[in-house]
Amino acid sequence: MHIGVSITPFGHHPGAWREKTEDAIHFNALAAQVKKAEEGGLDFVFFTDQLGERPLNDLSPQAVPFEPTTLVAALATLVRKIGLIAAAATSQHEPYNLARRFASLDIISKGKAGWNVVVSPEAAARDLEYIDVINGLWDSWEDDAFAYDKASGRFFLPEKMHVLDHRGEYFSVRGPLNVNRSPQGKPVVSHVLTADTLEIAARSAELVFIDPSTADEAETLVLDLAQRLQRHGRSRSDVRVLANVIPFIGTTKADAKELHERLDALSFDGEKPSGLEITGTPAEIADVLEEWSRIVDGFTVLPPLVPESTDAFVDHVIPELRRRGLFRSAYEGGTLREHLGLSYPEHPAIAERRIS
Repeated sequence: MHIGVSITPFGHHPGAWREKTEDAIHFNALAAQVKKAEEGGLDFVFFTDQLGERPLNDLSPQAVPFEPTTLVAALATLVRKIGLIAAAATSQHEPYNLARRFASLDIISKGKAGWNVVVSPEAAARDLEYIDVINGLWDSWEDDAFAYDKASGRFFLPEKMHVLDHRGEYFSVRGPLNVNRSPQGKPVVSHVLTADTLEIAARSAELVFIDPSTADEAETLVLDLAQRLQRHGRSRSDVRVLANVIPFIGTTKADAKELHERLDALSFDGEKPSGLEITGTPAEIADVLEEWSRIVDGFTVLPPLVPESTDAFVDHVIPELRRRGLFRSAYEGGTLREHLGLSYPEHPAIAERRIS
């Protein structure tokens, strides 16, 4: 079972911010959540983005007051094992600059970076080309391209540098990228699955986040994705599918229900977070996750209130999952790909040489 957590200053419940002070938006408060997630051995932390928009009337539960890639760069210097996934929209960044930024993050984090692709449904063709350009730039250098041979004066091997020279309908990008290949080959690419992003996710995603409210809905989404993957020459094993869960955890069922009702009362117009809501004791939360694990590869935890919900999940639900043999006892690898059980992306040039 793979488990990550989506980090926000207050919690994912729309009413959570009304229980917190402005200290929650400070960097140290967010860093403490990330360290707690790493303490629990979680695969990754995920930072969404409001795309530069600021709420006018109330604080969004996702209103992280930092640009995600900048935040991840800072956090990479504070943690050692956990993966760091940042959202970035194709509509807000030039391809070369974004490829360079995430390649740099992957080096800084020693192979633990991920890019959550935020696409524009009305510009699917442009987004597909954009992602192709990013991946092409990440393949600018083979793994052993840099020789650093002082005796011969060879800094790198020219035959292992690959100039993209892309000229498409929407972009013209020559390359190469001025960042080395990372310890995990290239950053992990993730998508939040919606009806508008199913096809692009099937073509390019390695990690997929789904937002079902029932097991039947989850099964339908996973089956649809699997069929689309096959049409693109990919297999279900190439992708990890994680369901969003919102756990209201209490020592007793009544305690968990009280937390849920308290936050509901604080939200405006009855607004609720999006995802599978689970209310109960740590064992009851684990029961639901165990049942759903036959459908999905794992879960992205959306703590309704932080740090309380994050702490409760790490301190009580994770040990329960470990007792059942559902979650690893410690990190077994050093990169995000290894955490997720994803294969190392072979450089295209190596595959071509092997075939020829």
